[in-house]
Amino acid sequence: MKKGLLFLFTENDFKKPIEGASYDVSDIVLLAYVTNKSTGERFARAVMGDGTAFIKPVTAKGGEVKIEYVIPAYRNSRERNAVIMELAGKPELTQEMIAAMMDISQSTVSNVLRNA
Repeated sequence: MKKGLLFLFTENDFKKPIEGASYDVSDIVLLAYVTNKSTGERFARAVMGDGTAFIKPVTAKGGEVKIEYVIPAYRNSRERNAVIMELAGKPELTQEMIAAMMDISQSTVSNVLRNA
């Protein structure tokens, strides 16, 4: 786990229970920077032990930025595809961004959307 990223997340980021679960910083099992190759926009991804991922924008200026997206844990491709479809409904997200946030390929996102 990249400890340098930990400063981006605080206990306040995880205080709201999500679908009956609540989290704290100690539940993080994976931290990663993700970059949108088209725009250069960066965000941090914190994955919890159950697979739930919290996505937070990374700004050059720093400052208090709130969790922007929460990707629920999924157990199979059907659940994964449902998450892709939900995220694709957000006009500000590109296929590349969805793929990066979910740690899957852009072609997987494209295939799911095309076959929906």
